[in-house]
Amino acid sequence: MSVVDDAKARLDDYYGPFTSDREKEVLSVPLRLVAAWAKNDAKAVADVFTEDGTLILPGDVYKKGREEIRAFMAAAYAGPFKGSGVTGKPVDVRFVNDEVALLRTHGGILAEGETEIDPELAVRSTWVAVKRDGEWFLAGYQNSPRGAGATLRW
Repeated sequence: MSVVDDAKARLDDYYGPFTSDREKEVLSVPLRLVAAWAKNDAKAVADVFTEDGTLILPGDVYKKGREEIRAFMAAAYAGPFKGSGVTGKPVDVRFVNDEVALLRTHGGILAEGETEIDPELAVRSTWVAVKRDGEWFLAGYQNSPRGAGATLRW
């Protein structure tokens, strides 16, 4: 299998039943976040969000706006998330209208060098995506641990 065929197969697996062009377009939001996280690039993660986007995580983490999100991620990549990645798959895509979509994914954080999610780091996520000037951005993101009683430490 060629590299291109392998990449296409991975994308097809990622999209699952969400195969329309519209669904794939909005699902570029989680893909952009995964790619930015793989580089541990706090600015690129923040740039997936709208200027006033919100990030809500377990442990009373609430960040509003790209600068707060960038600063939080920069600190995380210098500490507990150094070398980490994230992964996930869409489980629901709903369009509120042509410019707003709600996404739900299951995934989690991959510790450095890992290819499988530790159950303690598995999450269910809700994404509110908005289309601005022809491109989808993240207006709101929130996740919660998947495992019973699981807690994330920031």
